[in-house]
Amino acid sequence: MTIQKIIQADLCNSGGCPAALVPTEGNDIFIQGYIPSDSERQNLTGPAGETFVKMPREVFEQIARKVLNS
Repeated sequence: MTIQKIIQADLCNSGGCPAALVPTEGNDIFIQGYIPSDSERQNLTGPAGETFVKMPREVFEQIARKVLNS
């Protein structure tokens, strides 16, 4: 898979923050985030083959705006 674009929040200067990864092919967007804690994961249930990542709401909103404007 080739990454066309990495969209990060301006709140992160170190490069290790949550981001949206847009591949060159397909219509999917990959979200990079933090792994929820064990206690948080107890309350999260997803379908087989899916998982969750965690990011601050402010970061998610900023990335979402950038994805929609790209």
